[in-house]
Amino acid sequence: LIADYHRGNTRSLAVGIHMTGLYAGQALGGFGATVASAWTWQTTFHTFGLIGIVYGLILALLLFEKREHTIPRPEKASSMGILRSVKHSLGMLLGTISFWIILFYFAVPSFPGWAIKNWLPTLFSQTLAIDMSVAGPLSTITIAVSSFIGVIAGGIIADRWIMKNLRGRIYTGAIGLSLTIPALFLIGFGGGLISVLSGGILFGIGFGMFDSNNMPILCQFVSPGRRAAGYGLMNMTGVFAGALITEWLGKSTDAGNLGRDMALLAIPVMAALILLLAFLKPRTADMTE
Repeated sequence: LIADYHRGNTRSLAVGIHMTGLYAGQALGGFGATVASAWTWQTTFHTFGLIGIVYGLILALLLFEKREHTIPRPEKASSMGILRSVKHSLGMLLGTISFWIILFYFAVPSFPGWAIKNWLPTLFSQTLAIDMSVAGPLSTITIAVSSFIGVIAGGIIADRWIMKNLRGRIYTGAIGLSLTIPALFLIGFGGGLISVLSGGILFGIGFGMFDSNNMPILCQFVSPGRRAAGYGLMNMTGVFAGALITEWLGKSTDAGNLGRDMALLAIPVMAALILLLAFLKPRTADMTE
């Protein structure tokens, strides 16, 4: 929806502003352990769930899709017709090498992204020897505030850069992704407050720059009619990656290797960065066909 409303040199910043809501939610979510320590986990989940339901109702009433063209549709589409349409869209996406590169570029950073979301409070608690009710807000606020800076800065830089170079958004995302590599080593191997917090800030800024340019980069390779499907596949792959890494780091925590294994996630990130810069070369700022 944002990509439809914002084209040209405002798309990355618009997506970045949208992502700030996600980071604000993560920061507030960091107080979940604090709230649960005062009341119960059931009350905490019920409260946040109720807020989500109310927000969903507001979106259903006030959010509208931008349509530049009225597309005539049959009154009732057959199930076979829908399946053919889905198959055609997926075939067009998965038959494009550039989409596979974008998919890999999006999925690989999901490993450290979900690791930070799910396990950074535990790592803070272990490394700094503080209670989880303190480590939760400290870690999530650190990541959320720095990510807020990253998405805004990444959006502004990318929107200006693409006016001079078609790979401007790609370069901006690559810069952000490169910042997460030393950040993971600082977080994983840091032994004190300064090193761990520095790693968290660096990771948040870098991941924010990466996050604000994912959809804009996709728009340079995929036409409007297939962007929702493409972004859906990207999110699905990212969630699957998050599920795998969450389970793996859980076992790593039990074995006492959480910091080391989190730092090792920098290796696949580096591979994704090299692949992005070497092979992703757009021919337009906004694919229309």
